[in-house]
Amino acid sequence: MKRYLIISLVGSTLLGLFACSNNNNSTPPFTGAFRLIDGTTDSTSISASATSGFTSVGGNFDSAGSTVNPPEGSYNVQLTESGAGSPFATVNNVSIDHNNLTTLYTYGTLGGGTANGFSVEENLGAPSGNNFTFQFVNDTTQTATTTLDVYLVTPGAGIGSSQPVASVKAGAASTATGVPAGTYEVIVTNGVTTVYDSGSTGVVLPNPDSNVIQIGALDANAAQAAPVASGGDDSPITLIVIDNNGGEKLHLNGNG
Repeated sequence: MKRYLIISLVGSTLLGLFACSNNNNSTPPFTGAFRLIDGTTDSTSISASATSGFTSVGGNFDSAGSTVNPPEGSYNVQLTESGAGSPFATVNNVSIDHNNLTTLYTYGTLGGGTANGFSVEENLGAPSGNNFTFQFVNDTTQTATTTLDVYLVTPGAGIGSSQPVASVKAGAASTATGVPAGTYEVIVTNGVTTVYDSGSTGVVLPNPDSNVIQIGALDANAAQAAPVASGGDDSPITLIVIDNNGGEKLHLNGNG
């Protein structure tokens, strides 16, 4: 039976006891793994905290915090902007399960009062053969990206008659699936229009020394979304590729 815990501050001693161990597909006994992705476009950094479990600092916008191993259970997680005196949101019933990785994504804007978050969970079990485990997360809030289709195709081949690997509504994640390791051109559409293309150079998946991958579509900020002629990437989204060993890389439209 899962434990439901109220919010409080966490001491550094407890965090040390549950420090994450990398390069494996398991978590210590009676723990799961947790991390935070800061997708709130006007934030500096965001932290998440919950009783007797964890504090994870997300760092700057478009980045992931360190991975920690809280005790198994169900948590109500408070989200706080760096330097702020009180949380801006609470995400309830965040599940932490043994040998699973729970990622809490934040979205929206602090200034507009739309900042919040949601959690997704991915099993750390190693896939079979040359496959890696793939999960797609739609952490966008814009009208143009309400539902996103993600394609992993041979670089330069285009979508053609290919089927999307996943189709996900905003604020949700796909079911994890096995995908052969390789170099892919990552293309994201809103069902009609291409809103992101990594370019024909392709992206090597999975990341080195990992076999569980999550790709999160994040809202681009104004500078990123601006036309190329203005120094931007001309896309309403960016993609962050994160793995089971704490690795991460931000991919911008047209730049691999």
